[in-house]
Amino acid sequence: MSKIKEALLRAKSERKQTDDMSLFKRPPVFQESRHQTKVVDYSEVAVVRNKIITPYFDNPELTNQLKLLRTKILQETQKFDDRTILVTSTLPGEGKTFLVTNLAITFAREVDQTVLLVDVHLYHACVTQVFGIEQERGLTDYLLHDVPLPELLIRPGIEKLTLLPAGAPVEHSAELLRSQKMRQLIQEMKNRYADRYIFFDAPAVLSSVDTIVLTEYVDKVLFVVASGYVKPSQVSEALNRLDKNKLLGTIINKKIS
Repeated sequence: MSKIKEALLRAKSERKQTDDMSLFKRPPVFQESRHQTKVVDYSEVAVVRNKIITPYFDNPELTNQLKLLRTKILQETQKFDDRTILVTSTLPGEGKTFLVTNLAITFAREVDQTVLLVDVHLYHACVTQVFGIEQERGLTDYLLHDVPLPELLIRPGIEKLTLLPAGAPVEHSAELLRSQKMRQLIQEMKNRYADRYIFFDAPAVLSSVDTIVLTEYVDKVLFVVASGYVKPSQVSEALNRLDKNKLLGTIINKKIS
């Protein structure tokens, strides 16, 4: 056998071995994009301090209340596919970030649901703080500087939960949230995944016009009232500013030990 023929046969054999091995090296069908969502684990100290339902903070009474709330929300929203829900309150300090964060985690534990939690406090980020996560970039970077959304999303170490931080503080937040780009973003986030609920942690109604702007774009609004913290007249004023047709319900929040 000539040396040329031997070389060809050897090359063919090596190529076949390589092809056989490649069967075990092919990427999975559902491989994530090159902009893979960044994982930034939450702080154990922070979630305990802020009473966020995790293995480090277990409160059976709170967990059961959240499960009941989840069931009621699912019953009210699934018929018309209302999966974008804004959570707000009358005044700051009523515990809406506490509620929406725990509610998002409770939804993420549902077998059929994934969750995106969006912080729309564009002048004072809240969601990353309760998780003890340091994240400088977020929604404002997408709206102002066209930073691709996948580069801004983070996973806090809780299965099926993704966060979109607020980003760097901005002065004219209402104008930014009123933009067509924001409207399109909310619609795209909803349409991209049919099994995903999107929760928005929004500023208090009487302290910011931002929430009124955002209620135009979302499906439903969940209103939090801190027991003994606000006056009935203030609650009434806040509710009058909201679209009654979008009001999903009012949650009375009490301090837990």
